[in-house]
Amino acid sequence: MKKKVVCSLLAAAMAVSMTACGSGSASTAASTSGSSGTSSTSAAADSSAEAASTSSGSTEAEAVTSGSTAAEAVASASTAATGESAAVKATGDKPTIAFVPKVMGQAWWDYVQKSVESWSSEAGIDVIYKGPTEIDAAAQVQIMTDLVNQGVDILCFSPNDPDACEAICKQARDKGIIVIATEASGMKNVDYDVEAFDETGMGAFLMDELAKQMGEKGKYVTMVGSLTMESQNNWADAAIAEQEKKYPDMTYLDPPARLVDNSDADEAYNQTKQLLTQYPDVTGICGTGSFDAPGAARAIEEMGLTGKVFAISVALPSEVGNYLENGTLQSVALWDPGISAKVMLNAGMEIFNAGKDASAIKDGMDLQQDGYHAVTISKNDNGAGLITGQGQLAITKDNYKDYSFA
Repeated sequence: MKKKVVCSLLAAAMAVSMTACGSGSASTAASTSGSSGTSSTSAAADSSAEAASTSSGSTEAEAVTSGSTAAEAVASASTAATGESAAVKATGDKPTIAFVPKVMGQAWWDYVQKSVESWSSEAGIDVIYKGPTEIDAAAQVQIMTDLVNQGVDILCFSPNDPDACEAICKQARDKGIIVIATEASGMKNVDYDVEAFDETGMGAFLMDELAKQMGEKGKYVTMVGSLTMESQNNWADAAIAEQEKKYPDMTYLDPPARLVDNSDADEAYNQTKQLLTQYPDVTGICGTGSFDAPGAARAIEEMGLTGKVFAISVALPSEVGNYLENGTLQSVALWDPGISAKVMLNAGMEIFNAGKDASAIKDGMDLQQDGYHAVTISKNDNGAGLITGQGQLAITKDNYKDYSFA
């Protein structure tokens, strides 16, 4: 349940930076409600090859990525950012696969679509990529319902409202459809939910990055958006535990108590200025929220402490690019949603190739994507499977432009 909160919090922050843009695909196809088109997916993303409206009033957008004709340029554009790409191919009959994003026409999900197209091209399997044109739980459920009634073999999705998707996912599984989710770690009616990392792993990752910047010595503090944000505080606790285990020459300074910026970059700036004025010997700030590093960097730069005080947190590349370029920040943390999408598809294919036996996914299995070469398999409180990788990424001045979707 905690990872569900993690993704919701960060997704909310990322949504601020998402802007509509076009995306590429081999072709569009008839929607389940009767609309059809043959234009490229650039048109599908912009005008969404308009399908019938759902009961909630949202339109649907659909593209079919063609495993045999997907444009090479699309595949290489995705691979440039997502790194290693290896698709699990069919060992017998090819399945019908659908991927339902949270929304179409936003940069984050356009990037995911390109990654799905890349996977489709490599696997030689068509994938229906279809979602609502605005964040709308009811519209998304209707799209999933149409696809289930259509008779897909594998349904991958990222829910706008996990609870709202439970009923249709149960129907899908009752029909023998393989159901793979992401950002839904508490759902019951899925075969597996894919998560890029667990809380301990993210906290350790943040500390390892900060320790490297600090030369593994000096005093540091932690910063969170709120003391009630469970996941952010768990990341901070895990970071402290990592420091105590691996970096004896670093010291967690308490007091001051854990800094809180109320998920506001201006408040992070103010908190950092006050901290460094009162405790000038502090050289590290381990943040966890997406506003922590941007606000702290502004204060560090303004106070002339670049190269002397270091800060890190989860953050959007678009918010910190200038600080990475000028050295005020050395790195921030993120994950690659395109890689997560490919892992979802690979997991679905492993199950399909095993006669739809979900137990084909094993602990320590290689799902053939960076960060997922030795996945951890577990069960959530509802008995559904969890696939957890080590998909944290260090975003630096050398690679932040590869992640322009964020």
